[in-house]
Amino acid sequence: MRAIASRYEPDPQLIPAFDDETTGRVLIVDGDAATRSAHRSMLGCNFDVLTATSGEQAIELCRERSPDLVILEVALPGIDGYGTCRQLRTFLDIPILFVACGSTLESQLDAFDAGGNDLILKPANPTIFPRKVALAIRQHRTQRALEQEKKTLERMAMGFLSSASQTGILLEFMRRNMTVADYPDLADNLLTTIHDLGLQACVLIRHPDGEATIASVLGTPSPLETSMLENVRGMGRLFQFKRHLVVNYDRVSIIVSNMPDEQAEQERAGILRDSLAILAESAEVMTVNVDLRLEGQQRAEQIQVALSEAELAVNVLGDQTRVTLCDTRLLLQEMIEGIEKTYAWLDISHSQEAEISATMDESVQRILQRLATGGGFDAQLSQVLAALNAGRGQGQDMVELF
Repeated sequence: MRAIASRYEPDPQLIPAFDDETTGRVLIVDGDAATRSAHRSMLGCNFDVLTATSGEQAIELCRERSPDLVILEVALPGIDGYGTCRQLRTFLDIPILFVACGSTLESQLDAFDAGGNDLILKPANPTIFPRKVALAIRQHRTQRALEQEKKTLERMAMGFLSSASQTGILLEFMRRNMTVADYPDLADNLLTTIHDLGLQACVLIRHPDGEATIASVLGTPSPLETSMLENVRGMGRLFQFKRHLVVNYDRVSIIVSNMPDEQAEQERAGILRDSLAILAESAEVMTVNVDLRLEGQQRAEQIQVALSEAELAVNVLGDQTRVTLCDTRLLLQEMIEGIEKTYAWLDISHSQEAEISATMDESVQRILQRLATGGGFDAQLSQVLAALNAGRGQGQDMVELF
């Protein structure tokens, strides 16, 4: 808080000896040599004291020596104290104490408007003066420490928020890829997640058969991106060059082109590197899931084809069996008719003909009855067809599932 100057001077005997441990560099700016000497003697025991005789010299010393506090005479040759203070405030944020021979409300307001922190009346009290200087320096340092702590806490809070946000993005990537069906979808999801992190990248996913899927923010990968992705595999797990970062796993490679500056955003850059490593490792695991899905889909399609072919073969077998049964009946009937036509030249009696015909009829009827029942062939054939149809339906479900 800025103090208001007062003519009240306490009894020096009531003030304890000055034992403040606060130290620092103090610049005394005054055109009067006696005043400079007096102020130096009051402050020299506890502070490193610099002196200047004009505002111009004070500005130059402040740029070169960076004092912790300035004691500024209002009435200076050339630039007065108010003008000097205004110029100092363009590049300094330290306590500035004005000293003046007299004090009015107007002079106090002028001092505060120029950027001063306090106004002290001449002659300065040798007991109060050092304490005011020490208090001003201590309060300024405390305020600066609090501001620095505040900035640190703000950075930490932003880091926590950023980390939480990135964690959500990573979880969404994993959720979205639980049912991913092929490598292009996995590559697109990986690229989208990297974009959600605020980064530009191209990714490569290697297939078991030696082929690869490449995805880029530009849609179609450029020849340069393709060449880079084919050659980064030997760069190790993590490789960074300026703002380019390469993340490598056995089947997944990522090239990021706009990583944050390490010096300006060290914490964010570290979090992003960790997130990219997690993404690449997760995508590596998910390639195995894609392998299994593609293999399962291929097997399901093969089963579907096999079931269809088996159903067709069974239907053909049923048709052939029915034709065979019909032909057998016709052949038996022709056999009976052929035998009965031979009765005329066999020279047998009517009773013998009747006995032979009865025997043949009985045998033919037994054969026809056996063929008619077919040992339950039609029923078994229907069961086989029903089972094949059910299996084909399940196979179709498997194809759709994968």
